[in-house]
Amino acid sequence: MKRLRVLHVLGEIKPSGAEVMLLAALPGFRAAGVEPALLATGAAKGDFAARFEAAGCEVLHLPLRRAPAFFWQVYRLLRDPRWDVIHLHTERANFYFGVVALATGKTVIRTVHNVFSFEGALRRRRGLQRRTLERFGLRHVAIGQSVLANEVGRFGIRPALVDNWFDDASFAPATPDERSEARSGLGVEPGRFVIASVGNCSDVKNHKSLLHALAELPPELRPMYLHAGIEEPGAPERELAAELGLHGDVRFLGAVRDVPGLLHAADAFVMPSLYEGFGVAAVEALGSGLSAIFADVPGLCDFKARFHDIVYCEPKAASIATALQRLLRLPAAERARIASTQAECARRHYGTERGVQQYVKLYRKS
Repeated sequence: MKRLRVLHVLGEIKPSGAEVMLLAALPGFRAAGVEPALLATGAAKGDFAARFEAAGCEVLHLPLRRAPAFFWQVYRLLRDPRWDVIHLHTERANFYFGVVALATGKTVIRTVHNVFSFEGALRRRRGLQRRTLERFGLRHVAIGQSVLANEVGRFGIRPALVDNWFDDASFAPATPDERSEARSGLGVEPGRFVIASVGNCSDVKNHKSLLHALAELPPELRPMYLHAGIEEPGAPERELAAELGLHGDVRFLGAVRDVPGLLHAADAFVMPSLYEGFGVAAVEALGSGLSAIFADVPGLCDFKARFHDIVYCEPKAASIATALQRLLRLPAAERARIASTQAECARRHYGTERGVQQYVKLYRKS
């Protein structure tokens, strides 16, 4: 079986969904005869690039410029005989990357990573561009049911569906010793109920509504909130937490390298986003056996069909507060049952091996 070299075209290489999944899948791809390399097109290569280089991946950098000379450079790079498959991941300039990639005559895949709700002239233009690329042989891939439905209904294309995956070798329910060590390391007092979120701050992540929800709960019932993710300039969420009197109830941890350890310290995971493409952090938490509260929005509602114990709410403070109270009332034995069933379900449906196998089939179907 021929060994394939796949060049992944990304923006700045950051510890976000596509990059985290690809890094976790490297052993699986290599075992299947696929060797990934990366092309960063952001202004900077990105701090996460070093993780790929340490794992033996070639990482190239060509900052995006809106100029014909830039795309000529891209064409010369993509037509290099080292690459058998070009895998695009960007929405920005995706049509032009797609045209250049198709001009090389190689297999071209493009993964759509979010629910892009464009309207008006932009919707018509992006739809025409997507359909044109599809007509000339580019294969679109959707990362989940919400993205698939949006691409079909809004843009009129027919993507393949390859659900996102999580690193099931790293994310698993904590043993009693792992839980005790994680909580001790974060200074969590014994018996305190802990919720966690993982995601950089932005309006879409809707962390402010979660802070308001915590403030609605009586202080004696309020859980500790571990907030993992890079804060916005000026730290407005930290300021809001202080204004709401949540000083001792919220811990802003910044970028966390040991996410599995963070989840080991928690009892529940909360994701109140206004929308998601899929939510890798969500399935990592489910795979870690945590009870979960998700906003009932595109990208997160996709889990309903497979996970029956997720508590869904509106992405509003009052609804989140009600969902938190519901979780707090659950007996410990019921939370343990949920942990076991959700972790097993996550591994079965969203494990790394499944995603690798599906992409390898697409790569070899030229």
